[in-house]
Amino acid sequence: MAKLFFIFLISFTFCGTTKAQSDIQAMLKQIALLAVHVKELENAIEIARDGLTAINEIKHGEFNLHNIFFSSLQSVNPAVAKYSRIAVIIAEQVSILLDFRSLLQRLKMNREITPSELSYVESVYSNMAEECSKTMNDLIVVITNGSLEMTDDERIKRIDVIAVDMNDKYTFSRQFTSGADKLIKEEQMKIGISGY
Repeated sequence: MAKLFFIFLISFTFCGTTKAQSDIQAMLKQIALLAVHVKELENAIEIARDGLTAINEIKHGEFNLHNIFFSSLQSVNPAVAKYSRIAVIIAEQVSILLDFRSLLQRLKMNREITPSELSYVESVYSNMAEECSKTMNDLIVVITNGSLEMTDDERIKRIDVIAVDMNDKYTFSRQFTSGADKLIKEEQMKIGISGY
């Protein structure tokens, strides 16, 4: 650009006509204006580049925040892992299994129980043990890091649902084993056996 300016300056000095001189002056003004516009364009490009860089940093910062948030959803809060209903769920499962095992032992010792009755109770026990195992697996998934993406509230609500499910199984188990014990005692009274 400086070369063009120099060429026009030299031609200005050699041209003697007024029209040529006014044309050269107009062209020099245009060159000066173009130089100003080029400088403004360079400034605008720099501003745009800085803006795009800032947007990119914000976007990646936002992405990093989202990654941190979703990673935190995979981590189980220690307070959730110590939620009191978890212990109740485990205790009820243990009680269910022990109640059924004890009932099966009593039934096997009773000579009045038919093989089909014993088989029926064993089938109920097997199904109950399988359902308890599924419920415990659900619980383990909820309280294990990296298994699910859930907030603490969602985890607690899911644990509450699991607790209700296990409590239903526990209630059924108690009713079933009590009913079976009652039938055993009635059978024993019919045939005159005291105790078992």
